[in-house]
Amino acid sequence: MIKLYLDKLISYYKVGALLHWISLIAFLIGWFLYGKFNESTVVVFSPSYYLWIFGISFFFSNMILSEMDAWSRYQNYKQLKDQIVLFGFQHRLLKPMLHSRCQRDAAQIACNEVGFGNNCKTYFSSFGYKWYQIIPDFVFQYPLFFFSSYFWRTTFFTPYYASKVNFLESKEVSISSQKNQLI
Repeated sequence: MIKLYLDKLISYYKVGALLHWISLIAFLIGWFLYGKFNESTVVVFSPSYYLWIFGISFFFSNMILSEMDAWSRYQNYKQLKDQIVLFGFQHRLLKPMLHSRCQRDAAQIACNEVGFGNNCKTYFSSFGYKWYQIIPDFVFQYPLFFFSSYFWRTTFFTPYYASKVNFLESKEVSISSQKNQLI
């Protein structure tokens, strides 16, 4: 039982590693600013007071949004992993994950865990994506996309996905299904 939770925790960390690091850095910067703000003699309601408040709230809200994004990517990871085990590796399953680095990371980890890591990496690199491309595609194509309800719903409020496959019991099943599909 403990191994199951530990495996889930490790997968959760791996899927959102970049987002967890962003969250940690934002927390540390916010905490540092908060400490400096308490030490300073800023006059209440002065322009510098609002600048301090804005900076502190920016970094703490960035921390929360990064963790919400990591949770959503974990839901994508579980869903994709289920689909690959149930239906086999297909490029159409990866296509919705193309445009965001965090989604590509989640897809890559899901594929690695079921034995299709190289296929996934080849698919993403065929579209020209590199490891350093962090900013999502839509930022350049549709900058106002940040204000759409679709963006907020899919980025931060992805509903909980209950896995359909018990991966501790199905490791033998997924390995045999991979061999059958590659033949």
